[in-house]
Amino acid sequence: MKKSDLINIVNDAKNGDRKAFEKKFYQTMLKYFPDIQKNEFLIAVDKAYKGYNSYLDSIRKKAADYIDTAHKDDIPIIVLCGRPYHLDPEINHGIDQLICDCGAVVISEDSICHLADKIKVNVLNQWTYHARLYSAASYVVDHPEMNLVQMVSFGCGVDAITTDEVRSILESHGKIYTQIKIDEVSNLGAVKIRLRSLFSALDMQKSVKEDK
Repeated sequence: MKKSDLINIVNDAKNGDRKAFEKKFYQTMLKYFPDIQKNEFLIAVDKAYKGYNSYLDSIRKKAADYIDTAHKDDIPIIVLCGRPYHLDPEINHGIDQLICDCGAVVISEDSICHLADKIKVNVLNQWTYHARLYSAASYVVDHPEMNLVQMVSFGCGVDAITTDEVRSILESHGKIYTQIKIDEVSNLGAVKIRLRSLFSALDMQKSVKEDK
């Protein structure tokens, strides 16, 4: 296999510091492509940022449409959280569709995390994905019609810290935390039971509030 170089310089891009990203990444690119022109590089960066922002706008607009529909039809909303690779149907086993089959609207955490107020957490918060999770959980607790389901593939290391913090945010506000371990899913029967249990618990909570 031909030797490949891995160029890893994403933190500044993810943190929104475009100037720092352009400066660092241009210097990195010069090591591999000495003839690259600065204006050519900046045009490519501009296209990349526009593509990324267009993607964010599209999922946020679609989520807003789904939320409007849920409000009009009195349908529960599930914020389904997972890492980017959980988008692969071969990995997530169609869990998003299972939730829809239970009568809920499904949106992703990156479609609402920007709407949350800045939250103080009890752990080191330096990773973009984890920050999205905490913000999404914070947003969910302020919206009675929303609940959160988190997909994890290993549940160890940093993910163990993340799941504990998300659980803490939700449960401290009376919300139910639901975790689905993808690596333990050999069939969807157990997942269906867990999801049905969640919706049954939500129905009970709703009935209690209505009786009051």
